[in-house]
Amino acid sequence: MTTSVRARSRPVIALVALALAATGPTAASAALDGSAPLLCAIATIMECDSTGQCQRHTAAQHPDFPAFLRVNVGERVITDGQTIGRKTEIKSAARLDGRLILHGGENGRGWSAAIAEDSGRMSADVVADNFTFALFGACTTP
Repeated sequence: MTTSVRARSRPVIALVALALAATGPTAASAALDGSAPLLCAIATIMECDSTGQCQRHTAAQHPDFPAFLRVNVGERVITDGQTIGRKTEIKSAARLDGRLILHGGENGRGWSAAIAEDSGRMSADVVADNFTFALFGACTTP
């Protein structure tokens, strides 16, 4: 993995990581449908380059990733909840087969996320032309 790939992807990855975090199932599945704000925690991050080489990280190990993300579908925004105030716009949100599906993109990168409405389990990705990040975690209502 090259440092330049990581440096170019920090803002988008940090925001997506924020949007997809929380490390356990929740009791109220109805609240995980996007009708209320979500707090998400990132458990695992897989960073892969265009050669197919991948590295595993945790949010705690990687200084560029927030441990938590705040997802507000009503306001169509994901924030890191920190004083830095990083945010990204949710361009598309839908409920499909028991999952909340989110999409967005900026700075030449796209991202998507799926959050299971019954358990809060979350997976997301950030993609560009020469790298990708896969994020895994869970969401709950704050």
